[in-house]
Amino acid sequence: MKQSVFIPVKGKDFEIYYFNKKYHSEDHLKKYNESAVNFSQLEETLFRLHSHDVYEFLVFLGGECEFFCEGKNYFLKRGDVVAIPPYAVHEANVKDIKQYERIILHISRHIMEDFSSSSPSLKENIVYQKTYGSYVLHLHSKYFQEMISLFHEIINRIKNDEENFSFTLHYLLFQALQIIFNPEGSLANLSIKDQVDQRFVSILEYIELHLTEPDLSLERVSNHFHLNKYYFSHYFKKNMNLPFYRYVSLKRLSYSVTLIKQNEFSIETIAIKCGFPDYSSFYRLFKKEYNLSPKNLQKEYIK
Repeated sequence: MKQSVFIPVKGKDFEIYYFNKKYHSEDHLKKYNESAVNFSQLEETLFRLHSHDVYEFLVFLGGECEFFCEGKNYFLKRGDVVAIPPYAVHEANVKDIKQYERIILHISRHIMEDFSSSSPSLKENIVYQKTYGSYVLHLHSKYFQEMISLFHEIINRIKNDEENFSFTLHYLLFQALQIIFNPEGSLANLSIKDQVDQRFVSILEYIELHLTEPDLSLERVSNHFHLNKYYFSHYFKKNMNLPFYRYVSLKRLSYSVTLIKQNEFSIETIAIKCGFPDYSSFYRLFKKEYNLSPKNLQKEYIK
């Protein structure tokens, strides 16, 4: 069983990476991208099941890639944009890493909420995209090129030492998001499964709704959906590529990292808020998953 991993993003607003056959942008943007060193060191983990506490957008430029996100598989093609919400478990299965070209964008929830609240049309389009039930949008050629041009402009400005709180950078990013979520400029790239398993979608929604409740268990969820718990355990693992308890644990740990970064509660309180029965079990799972203690992570963000 592949190990999943959570990759914290340290930047306050957004970070952008551009990878092609000859160019890896993290070599040039380390001053701007606070997570660049961490991102570079953990690049192998990006091809394992993992999650982030930010919005992630993967712009597919070339190569062969099968993308998995929250129980759905997609074969990516040039023009596809993968829109991954915070805490979603996902991975990229790449046939030849040397041919795999992409732009990766991380945007904080704060900035996404700010953009959405300032633009009712963008907020409406984001909701509209969710109704498709797809994490992948395929942009028409004209819109795809416009979006790429905006990202190149952002990268060039960053290379010329423009600060990440620059109004211009945020405006360029805002324009790119409007293109991505504009329903007139894209089509949903549906999962390669013949049809979406609505029951599994309902199960994930139920888990999300009750994630921080300590009594969320395999037995509780299987009973709620009138399924034998042994069948449910096999069914969940087959669809998610992760066992039920591992998935719930990863989602809770991801949420705990967000609270640790905010530095508003004690670690012990965060453990309870995230649905863990006690601090000791939280500490053990956190240390095993991230190879450092929650308090040491808190110290890193305080520094």
